[in-house]
Amino acid sequence: MFLRFVSCVVLVGGVTSLPGCINVGSPDATSELASLVDAKAVAVAEQIGGADGFGGMMMDGYFDHAEQQIRFDAADDLADPNATVTITVENGSAQACTFHVAYLAGYIGLDEQTEDAEVPAGEETTIEIPCAEIIGMGSLGTPGPAACHLADGQAVDNVMSVPAFLGLDYQCGQLYQFMLTPDADDLDGDGDTEELIMQGDALRMHALDGGPMGHVHGNDQGMMGPHMGQR
Repeated sequence: MFLRFVSCVVLVGGVTSLPGCINVGSPDATSELASLVDAKAVAVAEQIGGADGFGGMMMDGYFDHAEQQIRFDAADDLADPNATVTITVENGSAQACTFHVAYLAGYIGLDEQTEDAEVPAGEETTIEIPCAEIIGMGSLGTPGPAACHLADGQAVDNVMSVPAFLGLDYQCGQLYQFMLTPDADDLDGDGDTEELIMQGDALRMHALDGGPMGHVHGNDQGMMGPHMGQR
């Protein structure tokens, strides 16, 4: 019998369970887990867009647009506990940097997990994490914490590291990328084109016309509106 205790989620090969815990080995567990992961996903998505949110005004209107695509309504929507996601982290700065990858995999627990990766200046590396429902940098639910720390101790925040959602931005078994890079295009709108920012595939994909869901981005209302053609 195998037991793993994290956030009172219990993976059980037999029939053992604990009061107040989810027994992921039981027939009804996955539907209950899906509702809990779904609530976490909604809380994270609500932090995307707006002046103080992930992606800033570029992602304004994200939740209204993507709400149905980030939901985990049933067991089939959850991450495969036997799969992984490969994370590529690219360091475009002149210093070595420690990247702080954050993720939530419901079958492990309802608290976010972290995995650090040290990357020399100008290089990239890959790490493998369990397939997860949400992936981000520094913190999944809070814009502002450090996405990475440079060798001199300077922290680069996670504001432009828009969290990514399974089924919308990536699938189990796929590659997902984060990149530390100078903000040459002033993506955060603060006028500083030399500062370092951390961005990931989610921000880049949503910046494209058509995006991951075939929507059209507006010019004056943020990246996420007006739009059409939702999945």
